[in-house]
Amino acid sequence: MPFMKTAFALLVIALALQVRGTDASSSLTTETDKMARATFLTQSAGLRTAVILTVGETESSAGVERGLHADIEIVQLDTRGSHNDMIDVGGSVETQLTGPAVIEDDLSTAALDVTIPVCGPRPIHNGHLKQRPFPECFDVELNLEWASTSEMYSNSGTYDYPAGNCTVHVASSSRLNAASSTGTIMFGGINFAGSPSTSASLGAFDRTTTAICPD
Repeated sequence: MPFMKTAFALLVIALALQVRGTDASSSLTTETDKMARATFLTQSAGLRTAVILTVGETESSAGVERGLHADIEIVQLDTRGSHNDMIDVGGSVETQLTGPAVIEDDLSTAALDVTIPVCGPRPIHNGHLKQRPFPECFDVELNLEWASTSEMYSNSGTYDYPAGNCTVHVASSSRLNAASSTGTIMFGGINFAGSPSTSASLGAFDRTTTAICPD
């Protein structure tokens, strides 16, 4: 992924320099990737379920595009029989954002209201999943909030590399703090976020790319 993002940034820079012609001396792009993670564990009558959620919010100066990507993984272990049957499935959803931020820039809070389709099993009763043919899917309805619970850890760095006659300067920084997540994760008539998250975090990665070229 870092390689792809660097290649995209270089393409944007090259196009900007072509438009500006021989008088061009520099071009700038910025990207921010924010992320919220949470894990919820539940156990009821020998049925153990882990729901792992990763939410990514991206923003780029190239066209000021904002996007949301949410991934969910559901791992369920049924210990009520003699085989300890386990199901491990996942799903994802991706969309463009036009409204308020899902993850606040200062990483203090986040809020997510989205539905993710999951294919493979089906919920039969009390949230119990039963394996079935892949094309059939069910919806997992998420309505969650995050709140920071720790001081923020931050790190930053810079590096340069040549690109033709230009020098590309990249400045990056990362921020991370622990968090707690609460709300609802609904499927099979059960809320799998009935208690606060077992673990959660909020983070961000900022990158500024500048191409400096001779006049």
